Amino acid sequence: MEILVIGATGRTGKHVVKLALNGGHHVTAFVRSPEKLNRPETGVKVVKGDALDEITVKNLINNNKFDVVVIAVGAAGLKCSSVRAESTKNIVSALEASNSKARLWVVSSAGTNESIDQLGFLSKTFVKTILKGHIEDHTNQENIVRNSSLPYTIVRPVGLKEETSREVSYVALEKGRVPTDRIYRSDVAHFIIDNIENPEYIGKAFTLCTVPKKA
Repeated sequence: MEILVIGATGRTGKHVVKLALNGGHHVTAFVRSPEKLNRPETGVKVVKGDALDEITVKNLINNNKFDVVVIAVGAAGLKCSSVRAESTKNIVSALEASNSKARLWVVSSAGTNESIDQLGFLSKTFVKTILKGHIEDHTNQENIVRNSSLPYTIVRPVGLKEETSREVSYVALEKGRVPTDRIYRSDVAHFIIDNIENPEYIGKAFTLCTVPKKA
């Protein structure tokens, strides 16, 4: 499959690129700073650009045919930002204008929209205070995706961990309380690539966390 990864140099995006290549897919990495990408020897096409640039995004979509688009855009710091929503708007607009049938995967955050009810008290408090700006941006991002005509899946990880898990371990819940408050970034990527063509997940949003340890 031809997979476009927006945010390929990000801490989660790098795992998506690696696993997609390991799965035999062809990857286009759309990045602002190509030098930050751990570029493998083969299989990945690196395109320099900014998802906030509407014209650049349109040219990228119009000049290529992608089966899947993964949006894993982040923002530095805890200040309010609109980078996720603005980037997603440009990508969605370009895909719709080109009549693309690409499957859209969007990395959002637990606590966004109705998923706030899936969190425990402490996590809810953290989301409503410290992460308020991020959640507002993710909310706008999700709304853009849900109002589009594209087949999509929204992924909402709980507390992201930088370490690479020794074995794949995740729970994906559309509804219901999450049993843990953490998830490895590599497992978020595994969920996306493992289900990259799964039709059962189209038009839905899933909150991701690690599998609880047995007592």
